[in-house]
Amino acid sequence: MFLLSRGGGRPEFEKGDLLVCANGDGSVEFYWPGTTAPSALYRADFSCGETRESRYTSQPSFTVSGLPAGEKLEIRVWAVADGKGLFGKPKEVKSWKSFHAKLTLPEGLEAPEVSGAPEDGAVSLRWTGEGDVYAVFRSWEAFSVFVGTAGEREMTVPLEEGDMGPHRFAVRAGWKKRGFVLCGPAAAPAEAGGQDLPSGGKLSLTYRETAPRLCVLEWEGIRCHHFEVRRWTGEGWETAARLTPEERMRYDTGRLGSGSWNRFRVAAVNEGGGEEQAEEVSFWASVSSLYSTVWPIQNLTLYENPGKGDRLASIPGGTTLCVLAEEGDWFRVRHGEEYGWVDSRFCMINLPEYVGDHCSYDITNSYDSLFAVHGSPIREVTHQTLPGYEDVRLEDGTYLTPYLYPCAQKLLTAARAAEADGLRLKIYEAFRPQRATRFSYDVTEEQLNSPALTESGGQVGMTLSRLMTDNGRFHLGSFLARTISSHNRGIALDLTLEKIDGGVELEMQSGMHDLSWHSETYLNNLNAKLLEGYMKAVGMKGLNSEWWHFQDDDTRSAIGLNASLEQGVSPEGWTQDDGGWRYRRADGSFVRDTELRIDGRTYVFDREGCAAG
Repeated sequence: MFLLSRGGGRPEFEKGDLLVCANGDGSVEFYWPGTTAPSALYRADFSCGETRESRYTSQPSFTVSGLPAGEKLEIRVWAVADGKGLFGKPKEVKSWKSFHAKLTLPEGLEAPEVSGAPEDGAVSLRWTGEGDVYAVFRSWEAFSVFVGTAGEREMTVPLEEGDMGPHRFAVRAGWKKRGFVLCGPAAAPAEAGGQDLPSGGKLSLTYRETAPRLCVLEWEGIRCHHFEVRRWTGEGWETAARLTPEERMRYDTGRLGSGSWNRFRVAAVNEGGGEEQAEEVSFWASVSSLYSTVWPIQNLTLYENPGKGDRLASIPGGTTLCVLAEEGDWFRVRHGEEYGWVDSRFCMINLPEYVGDHCSYDITNSYDSLFAVHGSPIREVTHQTLPGYEDVRLEDGTYLTPYLYPCAQKLLTAARAAEADGLRLKIYEAFRPQRATRFSYDVTEEQLNSPALTESGGQVGMTLSRLMTDNGRFHLGSFLARTISSHNRGIALDLTLEKIDGGVELEMQSGMHDLSWHSETYLNNLNAKLLEGYMKAVGMKGLNSEWWHFQDDDTRSAIGLNASLEQGVSPEGWTQDDGGWRYRRADGSFVRDTELRIDGRTYVFDREGCAAG
């Protein structure tokens, strides 16, 4: 028999598990639940090799070092309190329950990567890694405190009122064993606190590109509740991240769009949600073909190496591909399950994914064709979606704008010249399917001798032919090709100019796609002559009948291009980004959170649309 003198009852543990945390450097940390008896201690009986010891601690944890992988160890932990035996002698009283672990020290366990963001009165943590459960710890200067376990890769940790940090947290991946949880090394701590930072000073926000289209924002840390990083979406500021103050701050933007114009804003926010100060940066991302969508203008051979090696496959013209790398005149792409190289000179590249914001885009033939004769509509053409353009306008409102890659490189030079004058090239048409060319010509030809009508249905007083050709000085072929046009080959553009500030189009002598003599270049006003100057400076040639049309005959001659495409293009196919492979539907949306059988193989797509298997 015995009597308790400390705590008034047998000590017991709170609910939880024994954590055995192997750090990979010969040290092992042990954590276990606390006790319900406030004055109790903990006793750990530990053995490893020839070492045997009992250790007492007031904290529910301890660490041992110098244990190489492969060693067998055993530990048993009790909660203990002081008591007295039958005759009043001191006696140690143990909890009924004990924690026990017996194992061989593993090697090769990996640490997760953890990130966090402050919330009102809490810190939100997320991490990577594989495990049955995840153990979360709060790190101080010389020790860590166990916070709890999570079955998912995220946890919100509440903070006590007035808690100024440091707010550093680490995560370990764990695997459930018999009677304990084995944990791997801890992730590098995230969420450093900022109570020792200066309360004044400027943020001094800067940016730099660390790799093609990969940028970081950097600024000086000051004392505040948190920093907010915001990105301009075109319609307003969107919060991209909330960061806990540190001495030197950094935010990785992730890979930015090729040729994209980016605006970021960093604000120091106080506890009440008000801004202490804020700074902005704006910059162009570099231009690169990486991850751009391309379509061969003709059948191309897929080679094992750039321009040499085994022939792996023949890729039909118009196939949707994604650029994985560029070397000389070659693109590395995936075709089915084959990876190889194709001749980039014969590929049309999607301009919004390559030239980016250096141009703007409104491919009206994909939803509301502007083809008309000086205000007179052409039945079945004007205000229609032309054949072959059904998949050009995507779900998010953007457009596919294919243009032969060597021509696109020239276009970029012209666009930058316009930018220097505060102007932007606005593209209404690039590649045009041959079926659309033939349809537009045939349908318009049938109506040439019909009365020209106004938009409201009234008669103009002359035939469509006379309104178009000025009594035969021009003809239908001056505006629409009967067979194959330069648009069908992917080397032509229809475009105009707009002001960068406000996006207002410059006035020309006629409207875009006005198929009449009013559009001929001898009538060019100063704005049309300015456009002509930008395009001809990079080697483009125009048509006398259309102020908006320019084509790259030099590239066609240089590469010997004779091919054209009958059908329109589609975004449907495999595309890659830094997150992995995804499959895009014809409307531009991605397959997500499902299984899909593609080319005889079943793929599993996660919530983000990335494929596995």
